[in-house]
Amino acid sequence: MNGNTNFRGIFAALVTAYTAEGKIDLIQLKRLVRMLIGQGIDGFYVTGSTAEVFLMDEAERFAVLDAVLEENNGEKAVLSHVGAISTDQAVRYAAYAQRAGADAVSAISPFYYHFSDEEIISYYRAIMEETALPMFVYNFPAFSGFSLSEEILARLKGCKNLRGVKFTSSDMFLLERIKTNNPELVVLNGYDEMLTAGLAMGADGGVGSTYNCMAPLIRRIYDCAAAGRFEEARACQQRANAIISCMCRHGVFASVKALLELQGLSFGGCRRPFAPLTDDARQELFAVYRRYMEQE
Repeated sequence: MNGNTNFRGIFAALVTAYTAEGKIDLIQLKRLVRMLIGQGIDGFYVTGSTAEVFLMDEAERFAVLDAVLEENNGEKAVLSHVGAISTDQAVRYAAYAQRAGADAVSAISPFYYHFSDEEIISYYRAIMEETALPMFVYNFPAFSGFSLSEEILARLKGCKNLRGVKFTSSDMFLLERIKTNNPELVVLNGYDEMLTAGLAMGADGGVGSTYNCMAPLIRRIYDCAAAGRFEEARACQQRANAIISCMCRHGVFASVKALLELQGLSFGGCRRPFAPLTDDARQELFAVYRRYMEQE
């Protein structure tokens, strides 16, 4: 365990580096971890959506987690995403995360088959019964097709391991209700472009893809909001959102990796079927990034 197991603050949802041959590049990944620690990140969210986790095999998932834990060496909190469609797989991933030394686990709800609320509750309970690690339920209705409710959360609170929610939704009313009615739970905002809004509504921090390449700006948003300086936080959010808007046009994960090139890292593109960035997209992205990050 480490010094940030209150799990508050900003957590980078780590992207995955690839070699020219398409293999995972653990050396570059470790360099990113070290760079982000130097830039003031509070923790890491490993093998999540941003990592292209559902394009990885099991051995790759475990290798990425091991590499992050080794480089981090207990300095920051490490949340290991263990979600899968299969409950048995998710339980196995959680057991590995505990053996490897992660500080907490998180899991997307099982998707594709339109599972019932009862089935999803059973999935989360099974993971929490098989590991002693704190659990963050991953609420991402736009991708999973399941939306967490206060009623479902109340039923999950019977599990002693429930620690919080990774809240990737634009429903700020629900975020506020969850935090207000469950102050003991940690709520982490998930949409990067809404970090200031999430913090204003009670979120304890954020998990984001774009934190990989603009951690100093994200750090400022969080620190300003924590100090009650929301006008300053909103001004920083506007700068971040100008970059995020460009990234959304061209593909967020590929854009993050391209922008890491400007910081001396080589992360390659994304795995198929993700499309590579065009040269024009890369040049536009670099220009927008330099314009809005130059003050950091």
